[in-house]
Amino acid sequence: MLRILGVTAAEQALYEWLLERPALPLETLDRSAADQPWRGQARPLLARLEELGLVLRLPGAPARFQAVAPDEVSEVLTLAGERALYRARARRARLAAVFRAGRHPHGTEGLVEILHGKRAIKQAFIDVQLSARHEVRVFDAPPYVDVPPLDEPVELELLRQGIHYRVLYDRRGLDDPGRLADFAEGLSVGEEIRVSTVPIKLVLSDHPLALLPIHPENVESAMLVRDPALIEMLGALFEITWEQGVPLRVRDGHPQLVEVGDAPSPAEGELLPLLAAGLT
Repeated sequence: MLRILGVTAAEQALYEWLLERPALPLETLDRSAADQPWRGQARPLLARLEELGLVLRLPGAPARFQAVAPDEVSEVLTLAGERALYRARARRARLAAVFRAGRHPHGTEGLVEILHGKRAIKQAFIDVQLSARHEVRVFDAPPYVDVPPLDEPVELELLRQGIHYRVLYDRRGLDDPGRLADFAEGLSVGEEIRVSTVPIKLVLSDHPLALLPIHPENVESAMLVRDPALIEMLGALFEITWEQGVPLRVRDGHPQLVEVGDAPSPAEGELLPLLAAGLT
């Protein structure tokens, strides 16, 4: 179970030994290690287990160590699995790019196209959406351009045709009335939206085709990416960030959590997404 975290046999043996006992100081561990595979290594192994979230150092002196219950380790395992999956996808994409470059050393010029000027970028934004077969994925983050995306009829037409839109809005827009209006309008036309910390502006279709800025703070230049390997990496980044996002709706000009199951009260529904966004 712990192999996905990179836990060694000695670390697992110490973790399982601690599970069967109350919190113990380091000196007691050293005295009890005569016939254990972690003999003479308790200090570095404890540091490693603490780093992985499998052992807690309790306050007070001398310091005592307590194993985290297995049923509480599931979140640690889930996060580790997501990181491992992202690393595997990124490595596969890099290897695929190296393979293609080796087979076609002079045929990679069109994989990334550099665009300059808002008009060219706006046209590329439309082209990426029109290229979609089933879905468009968007990171919506500042700095914002002069014309919001929904002023173009392209998205509305594609939604009517059955193209699915998933839009992840940056949480910095939650206290901007203009962005809240975009949330509400996006929901009204059929977008599936969430809010999180968005790492970069991005428009991604399943053609595959992607548009992203060359520099996060520059809206005057962008990259139009056709390389499937790079697009696969961007897609993996989107999915990980999407899973961490908060599903929202907008009512009376305020962001609210989507009601599922045992929903919070209306007042709590307005408060929780603001707290999740880091607002004071």
